[in-house]
Amino acid sequence: MPDLLVAYRDLGLGELRPILILHVTGPTGAQGDIAGLVDSGADGTVLPAGYAPLMGYTPADVSPQQGAGVGGSVTMHQATRSSKAFIAELPELVFELNPCFVQGCQIALWGRKDLMRQFDVNIMERRKQFSLTRSLE
Repeated sequence: MPDLLVAYRDLGLGELRPILILHVTGPTGAQGDIAGLVDSGADGTVLPAGYAPLMGYTPADVSPQQGAGVGGSVTMHQATRSSKAFIAELPELVFELNPCFVQGCQIALWGRKDLMRQFDVNIMERRKQFSLTRSLE
């Protein structure tokens, strides 16, 4: 039985997508809600570069790395300190995020190394919804 069933949302991009809102606390205690796309193709959490200072990351807290995206090679700035996150409907399950910040990224991506290590994700495209079930590991 899923812990949470979430209807797809439209973030003004013209179509319904599997969007999940996480409450995120950065390494300095800065916090807020971030809406992101549940993306099994993303290795981990990818955030637009503008989130780094809002979350309390400084240039000393990130390490530049080369990565690959749909558009080819990109420079990512991998956080060297983790953040904490939870889903508003499941506040008792706090987990770590280790975000990469990418210039030009338009939407947050919740990927396999963070969100999907905590939850099994079932995308139900025909129903325009997805479910999250706590992993038993």
